[in-house]
Amino acid sequence: MLRVGVVASTISTNDAYSNLRSQDFYVRNATLYEPLAHRTKDGGFQWALATGITHNKDNTEWTVKLRPNVKFHDGSTFGADDVIAVFNRILDKKNALIERNYVDFIDPKGIEKVDDLTVRFKLPKPFGPFEFAVSNSNIIFYKKGSKPAQAMGTGPFSLVSFTAGRETVVKRFDNYWGPKPKVDRVKLISFKTAEASTNALIGRQIDASSNILQTSLPTIEKTPGLKVMKSDVNLKVSIGMRADTPPFNDVRVRQAMRLIINRKLALSNAFDGLGEVANDHSGFDRCLPDVPPRDQDLPQAKKLLADAGKSNLSINLETAANKPGMLQLVQILAEDAKKIGVTIKVQKMELGAYLEKWGKRTFYTGYDTRPYLEGVPEMISNDDTLNHTHWHDPEFESLAKKLYATSDAQQQCDIQKKMKKIEYERGASILAATNPTVSVYSSKVQGLIPEFPSGNLYDFTKVTID
Repeated sequence: MLRVGVVASTISTNDAYSNLRSQDFYVRNATLYEPLAHRTKDGGFQWALATGITHNKDNTEWTVKLRPNVKFHDGSTFGADDVIAVFNRILDKKNALIERNYVDFIDPKGIEKVDDLTVRFKLPKPFGPFEFAVSNSNIIFYKKGSKPAQAMGTGPFSLVSFTAGRETVVKRFDNYWGPKPKVDRVKLISFKTAEASTNALIGRQIDASSNILQTSLPTIEKTPGLKVMKSDVNLKVSIGMRADTPPFNDVRVRQAMRLIINRKLALSNAFDGLGEVANDHSGFDRCLPDVPPRDQDLPQAKKLLADAGKSNLSINLETAANKPGMLQLVQILAEDAKKIGVTIKVQKMELGAYLEKWGKRTFYTGYDTRPYLEGVPEMISNDDTLNHTHWHDPEFESLAKKLYATSDAQQQCDIQKKMKKIEYERGASILAATNPTVSVYSSKVQGLIPEFPSGNLYDFTKVTID
């Protein structure tokens, strides 16, 4: 049995579409359920529950072909009815699910079953990146009519047991349509902090984890029997500022905060030098805007705050410190702020309590690993759980509509550059660095692969244990 450490909330559930999401939610879902397709680093897809998606000339009608002979964990057959049921749940506004934000261009009345393995989507207006949207890794499929607690998916593992805030146990699903897992069971063991999961690895209570305290890496690298794995530079640990609430409803205050932080120090001290200095806009290292690197400028930050009437500002910054480097990042910002008379009081919270009021905090931390096309819908949403900075910029939102109207990759890239420049100039997030996700595992474990794009350990199908 493979034992994997995750940081989890005590109020997590095993509903595939719970809005209370800590790391155990994503890892558990990846073992039990599947999307239509998995995205690949080259911008393409590896088909999963779908085998192909086609469209008409004006991008208003898309047809999804489903994989035949796929079984749910109870032995019943997966098909079009299950896909339609899941999309209807996602698109029902009463459910307020995060995933609706990715596919709200779909009218549920326009979804039709062609046959048991074919679903057609008739859209009210053209939508170019349809494949990208519906292959979101969080849009996963369970059996129509099943109860959330059953976790009735088609994934390579089936549910044995779940205890909120403690552990999930899954076992190999022998009727899985793809290559069968080599390990018979996986136990996801929940911890409250990255420090706790790191200590458990060193103490051999677990075999692997992607929640590692990066300041412990020197010790880990000297510890016999442990190996370190680094993903691509896709992790974005950020500080959010609620743009509709004082003091951050004044763009000058947001700009000042971005000039206070020492980005090079954040990269070296908070993230142990792993990754790259970032420039306050989302997305990966492609389709970049033509803007200069943002360096620390305390005199200019002080002037901006004075112009905004916010000199000697005092404010609380809340964090669950649920990602490596997150707590150190906000502490660096707070120390730099003192130099110009600004008091930032860092408040570390338990993850469950922190997530319960997600979208209602004024100054807070978060993280993201998504490509740009996937993140923008949340940034323009009117739902505060999704658009947690409450930032609305008319020019940005106008460009977003153009972004999703075209399926031309070069046009999409040109539009993204303009949108990222707006984020850089007047957005509501501080992104000081982007990082790889660091995982540590026992040398007895073979076959672990970082998931793209998150870099976390989600795929256990190839794992063997000596």
